[in-house]
Amino acid sequence: MKKLLIIVLGSFLIFACVYFVVRFFGAPDHTKTYTLKDIDFVYEGPLFQGSNSAQYVAKIDLKEILAGDYKEGMNIDNAVLKNATAQCVDPVNFQDINALVFSVASDKSDLPMRELAVVNPLISTLKSIKLKPSKEVDISDFFAEKQVYLILDASFLRDVNAKVNLKGTFEFELKY
Repeated sequence: MKKLLIIVLGSFLIFACVYFVVRFFGAPDHTKTYTLKDIDFVYEGPLFQGSNSAQYVAKIDLKEILAGDYKEGMNIDNAVLKNATAQCVDPVNFQDINALVFSVASDKSDLPMRELAVVNPLISTLKSIKLKPSKEVDISDFFAEKQVYLILDASFLRDVNAKVNLKGTFEFELKY
């Protein structure tokens, strides 16, 4: 009887230890898709051949992003870009661009800018361009900031004396 009790208690303790290790060191419990739609990136001419940057300041409010799942003091455990698209308000301007690079930056000097997606070469006959996301780049640290800078670098084939307006839509997968 004592041996059976020791075996049952030992099995229970092993199970409890495994459960707590998996629970506290395992994968995050929740996943949420967060989408920023129709973000304006305006390039004011004159634009020179090569890389020209435009940025958008995105406010980060986890309470708003996570809605009912939000708890005070919580953090995002993992954040990756899943999809990124760009479209030119005047599609004629796409013929002057041969590549796009999407990055994120912060005001914190110890949080380096991260490249999230790229398209090179860009097919200028399309109205909307799908960028190739780097799905292994974790940007969870940026979701701890009050605001971040979304940067869209457009590589122009030649000098352009015009205002070019691109709109971007970006879908992030957040695990918390």
